[in-house]
Parts: sequence; structure tokens; C-alpha cells
Amino acid sequence: MIQYTKKDVERLRDLGRKVHELAELPIQKERIALWTNVNDLRMTKPVLYHRDTPAAVLNDNNELTTQIEDPFWNKVEADLLMRLYNWKHMPLDYVVEDSVKCECAIHDNGWGELVMYDSDLTKDRQGQATVHFKALINTMDDVEKIKTPVVEHDEAETKERWRVMNEIFDGILKVRLHGRCYWNIAPWDDILEWMGMGDAMMRFYEDPDLMHACAKRYIDCSIEWYKKYESMGLLSSNNGYENILNNNPGYTTELPAPPEGGIGCKLKDIWGACSDQIMTSVSPATSREFGFAYEKEFAKLFGKFGYGCCERLDHKMLDVIDAFPNLRMVSVSPFSKPEPALEALGSKYVACFKPNSNYLFQPNFEDAKEHLTKEMENILQLSQKYNTNLVINMKTIITLRDEPQRLWWWSEMAREMVEKYYN
Repeated sequence: MIQYTKKDVERLRDLGRKVHELAELPIQKERIALWTNVNDLRMTKPVLYHRDTPAAVLNDNNELTTQIEDPFWNKVEADLLMRLYNWKHMPLDYVVEDSVKCECAIHDNGWGELVMYDSDLTKDRQGQATVHFKALINTMDDVEKIKTPVVEHDEAETKERWRVMNEIFDGILKVRLHGRCYWNIAPWDDILEWMGMGDAMMRFYEDPDLMHACAKRYIDCSIEWYKKYESMGLLSSNNGYENILNNNPGYTTELPAPPEGGIGCKLKDIWGACSDQIMTSVSPATSREFGFAYEKEFAKLFGKFGYGCCERLDHKMLDVIDAFPNLRMVSVSPFSKPEPALEALGSKYVACFKPNSNYLFQPNFEDAKEHLTKEMENILQLSQKYNTNLVINMKTIITLRDEPQRLWWWSEMAREMVEKYYN
């Protein structure tokens, strides 16, 4: 049961008022139009975004320091703080909506039972976890270990959250129920982890029947898993300021508007996505046989679909396009060659370009600035050359060397470059 104090309420209402003030600005509608135009394949100019850098990496002056102890309210507080922080420091195409999420009380065990370690977690010098995984899938008999995750909903707890949130934010922000809206599976990232990462890639050659069986089982379970959310009425739309593919907003006129209550939409009304980062170095033929052939069945659930994350895809772009009839967006990671990727996508798809975030933590940041600026200039020139609908999304940031100002600088530089090429 959620708990809160009078001080917690005052804190949340104060932050809510500040968010409401930003949400009332006319520029919010302009930004929604920019995202809609890109996702609808009628871009007026590229959109700029950044999301999901840990608060600890950005919080050098306590602007993101939370004060509320209860985990539920702490998450709400952190969301409001991040909205204010992003708006203040990064001149990107953020949209501040006049609402706050009431997370439904859902328990989802995911694939957790298949993730097992044979050693304790250790930390490297940057604080990143290092683990050794147990190989749980070795033979055809082990394929049955891949089971559809269990989804449970505590309706009474959800109703209580809804009641209290409406009391706290009454007259400040609209409260919307929020179920699940981010749908991005990574079949081989998961399966190869369950096989143990040592020689698992050799199985594609040595035991293709096992790999096909694992892929089919994984996709069948994923489809059943997500249909469960639909049947329980716990789907939220991502046609709005919600993550699609690689963490950018999904505004589009080509899918139904989100339900007024926040939950209850259908899978065919929203965006889905898939990726296989671990397959970055396999041949296009291997991706077609073991990846796309199965993933396309998952893609059929959704109205619009996106593919890719950090894997290289420029040499497989035509295969991706051919595999998914409802494809709309494809990732162009720092490991892809941007020109062949954008040439293949042209004006018929959206390219989600990821700048190389490694430059943001180089010791000599002045040299890094030059590389980042050239990278931005190159992608904008290619976008114009191939008439590409372009999202530029700086992500995968682990450290900024205690200088969040580096990311602020990138945001300002990126904005200036977009205005230079798309005035």
C-alpha cells in the first residue's frame, strides 16, 4: 500500500504546478506537430531527442535529487523532476504534457526464471555489473524452459493509486492510468544469454534445428504474453509522448488516438518493435533465416513497427524492409554506415539515427566536440540528399565524467545544426 506525508503532497503539487506551466506553452503543440510529421513520413525538419541517461550521471547540482521515500511516489517525483531538468538544460524537441501517469499495479515476471548466474555480481571501476551466466538451454528438451511470462493485476491497488493521485494533482495535472505501452523484444539477445555466451553463436552452424526451435518458441511465447495484456485491458497507447523503438515519441495520425482513460487499447492500434543487437556481426542470410523469419510473426500484432537498436543494419537494410510489411522506423546506430542506410530508407521510412555517445566521455572534450559536430553535419547532409525522415536520438550514455554540461553542449550544437540545414 502506498504511503505519503503532508510534505510529500506539497512536494508533488509544487512540481506538478511547474510542469503544468510548461505544458501550457504554445511550443508544445508545435513540437507535437514536428514529431507527427516525421512519423507520418512528411518531415518538415529532423527532430532531436535524448532520453534514459541515469539521473545520477546528470545530477551534479541536485536538480534531480528526490526527497520522497515511498517507492511509488518516488517514481512519480523523479519523472516530474526529469521533465523540468530536460526542459531547462537541453534545447531538444521535448514535449511536456499536462498529465501524470498512474501506473497500474501489474506484476510481470518476464523472462526472469531463465536468467541465472554462476557467480556473484561484481562491479568494474565505472560501477557496471559483471556477471557469468549459467547455460540453461543446451538440448532440444531444454526449449520448453522458455515459458510465457505470467501477468497479474491488483485491481484494488490500482484503484487506490488512482484515487489518491487524483486528490493530490486535482486542478494541477490530469491523471492517466498507465499499463504497458513499450513493446520491443530482442529474441537472440535473450536466447543466447540463456545458452551461455561462450560458444553459443557456434550453435547456428552446429545445431541449427535447436536454434530454429528456440526462435519459434520465443516468438510464440512473446505473442501470447502481449496478447495477455490486451485481453486484460492493460494496454496503453504509444501514439503520443511514449517510447517507440529506441526511446523516441510515437505521435502519428496513422494510428487511433489513445483511450481517454489511458488503458484499454488494442495491439493493432500501437507501435511495436524488435531488435537483435547480438546479431550485428552475422551475415544477412543468417539474420533472415533465424531472426526476421520469426520476428515478422510478432510484428503482425501491431499497427506500425520499428526495427533495430545498437546493431549494425546498413548491410541488411533491404532485408529488414522486405521482412516487415508494416515497417515504419529503422535504427541507424553508430556502428552502421549512414549513407547506405539512409539511401535504402529514402523517404518511405523513418531513420532513427544514434550519434556516437562515446565522444561525450572522451578525456579531451574539445577534440570530441569536433567529431560530434562533423557527425551531425554529415547525417543532416545525407538526410537532405536522400529526403529522409530523420530522428536524431542521443542515447546509451553511461558516464559524462561528472560533467553533464557536455550533453547540454551537444543539445545546443545539434539544435544549431538543424536550424542551419532546415531553416
